[in-house]
Amino acid sequence: MTEQREPQPQRRSWPRRLLNRMEVNRAVFYALIGRGWQFVSGPITMLLIIAFFSSELQGYYYTFGALIALQTFVEMGMQVVTLYLASHEWAKLEINDRGSLVGDPDALSRLRSLLLLVIKWYTVAGLLFVGGIGVAGYYFFSSQPSSGVDWQLPWLCVAGLTALTLMATPCLSLLDGCDQVAVTNRYRAFQSITGTLVAWLVISSGGGIWTCVAISAVRLFWELWLIGIRYRRFFASLLPHRNGTLVSWSEEVWPIQWKLAVQAMATYFTSAFVIPLMFEYQGPEVAGRLGLTWTALMTLQMATFAWLLTRAPLFGSLVSQNNIPELNRVFRRLAQVSTMVLLAGGTLFCLIVWVLQLLQGTKLPAGWEMLQPVWYLIQKLQQRILPLYPTVLLTLAIIPIHISQCVMAYIRPFKQEPFLVLNTLTQLMTGVLVWYLGKTYGPVGAGWGFLVAGYLLTIPGFLLILQRFITQRR
Repeated sequence: MTEQREPQPQRRSWPRRLLNRMEVNRAVFYALIGRGWQFVSGPITMLLIIAFFSSELQGYYYTFGALIALQTFVEMGMQVVTLYLASHEWAKLEINDRGSLVGDPDALSRLRSLLLLVIKWYTVAGLLFVGGIGVAGYYFFSSQPSSGVDWQLPWLCVAGLTALTLMATPCLSLLDGCDQVAVTNRYRAFQSITGTLVAWLVISSGGGIWTCVAISAVRLFWELWLIGIRYRRFFASLLPHRNGTLVSWSEEVWPIQWKLAVQAMATYFTSAFVIPLMFEYQGPEVAGRLGLTWTALMTLQMATFAWLLTRAPLFGSLVSQNNIPELNRVFRRLAQVSTMVLLAGGTLFCLIVWVLQLLQGTKLPAGWEMLQPVWYLIQKLQQRILPLYPTVLLTLAIIPIHISQCVMAYIRPFKQEPFLVLNTLTQLMTGVLVWYLGKTYGPVGAGWGFLVAGYLLTIPGFLLILQRFITQRR
């Protein structure tokens, strides 16, 4: 009788082992695909903008995006609240083979009430965006000297599409809270890739500022597809009225939301505020150069934060199960990996800018004339991004932003928000410094404004809050 050998476990390939060591699961993988695509395709987009946009049009293009970011003033932190509240209910639920939600009746009832509540909120937010920010943006651009850019109708279209996208936001936040981050990030990657391809088509066709409208339309299309097609049964299972406990807005949502709302509004001063500031005081050309550089750096920072953001449902579930040792282990590992990637990416970006600066004014060697069109675009790229000095300042400025987001990602699943005073103070202080120094000294002054507030207030303040929070829970 022959002896039967036990099957040997299949050895994973070295790329899979590397991804596991770097804590890259499916959700992080798709998030990195989306952000990575933005980072890789960014230089191509930059070259197309340089080739087909005037310096003034480039300034309008990035200022459009900065003003759209004002949606945080009407959203008021509801997206984060929805995600974490849903993650607590998800611990008692699951999605069956048909795609419907099943599980604890009380959890289903609470999730349904949460969805209805945030849909009402975001419907009002969308209307406020059009009536408030849309109109305010129109008057902001109207107050600038004539530059020959026909921005009026494109701006109104972008404002309207953004309002519609806001109304779809609560459904996506609910999906993320129900641990569907891998799927939603896959669709966000589709959204990023197709949006970029459409943008390239519009730019190269001479569409100009209508590129912003096309990007907004693509984003809305994928979000409606995800809600109405991919997860139609998921949301259909939440439509019938259910008997059970409900989410109380006054007791569970508002105590956290108002704190997040104040911080979200203040956060604008460390994200997009600097671009319209440059537009106002330094002109659209400087705003375009800073916008291109700052957009690339913020894309890098958001890509590295994906390591923690995609684990938000896991963090919420671990907190609801009181499995704090596992939460600490996962958080520590993810924070280390994401910070290392951020430092490596920032260093590489500065090296690229340094090389472009070295190449300024040089000529192609003899025999390389066939590359003259590409060389011409590279030379123009150097003229459309910031020089090395302000680029290094802004690269260093994204480190405090990343550290603060990591700390918030750890504490917020506990349904606590001890950041109100510190976060609001640091953001407003950053805004004042960036405004005061930036209006006089341009991007260099804005960079120093970010650094002073970030390294003297943000980093020590948030690390102190984290240390006290951990000590209190022991």
